[in-house]
Amino acid sequence: MTREEVLGWLRSRRPAPPQRLRERLDRAVEQLVPAPSATLPVYLARLGRDLLDGVASKPKGGRELALDLLAADAFATYAFEAQTEGTHET
Repeated sequence: MTREEVLGWLRSRRPAPPQRLRERLDRAVEQLVPAPSATLPVYLARLGRDLLDGVASKPKGGRELALDLLAADAFATYAFEAQTEGTHET
């Protein structure tokens, strides 16, 4: 899958996330991990883990980390969703 395909899959989710969260999800796909070479569920889980690692690496962080934490949770949820849908293309 290409990044564009991943972004398209994310944009097809309903209900759609709030705009700020959507923007954070899109930015993570563009910035955090190279273009997907694994299945979609594995790629989404990795994005979530990377965001969660970033939050955990800032133990003195506060509310400014909330959006990253929400995005990490969303990616974990989407990874399970993609797995149940059988979205396993590479």
